[in-house]
Amino acid sequence: MEHFRTLGSPVDLKYIDPSYIVRSAAANTEDSFLCDQLARRAAHAAMSGRTDLVVVGLNGSFAHVPIPLAVERKRQVDPEGELWGAVLAVTGQPAWLGG
Repeated sequence: MEHFRTLGSPVDLKYIDPSYIVRSAAANTEDSFLCDQLARRAAHAAMSGRTDLVVVGLNGSFAHVPIPLAVERKRQVDPEGELWGAVLAVTGQPAWLGG
């Protein structure tokens, strides 16, 4: 922080441990590998000076997508669809309660 103070650049640094935020099933080997690959690519992007992007899996490869493009429209999950059914099965969550 002192380095940035001497440069006159304000820094707002926060550490957030995702294990306190994400509440689901424990990561399996595939999840851990994917997270490792995404994190490595995000770190490489940052070290090369790229900012304002997210790293995504796309057609069997990885890509840098500008954040404005990634959030320009909402994506929705059909609560009656196969994807949500898979989420419920993997995480052990009950189906929607109430009406």
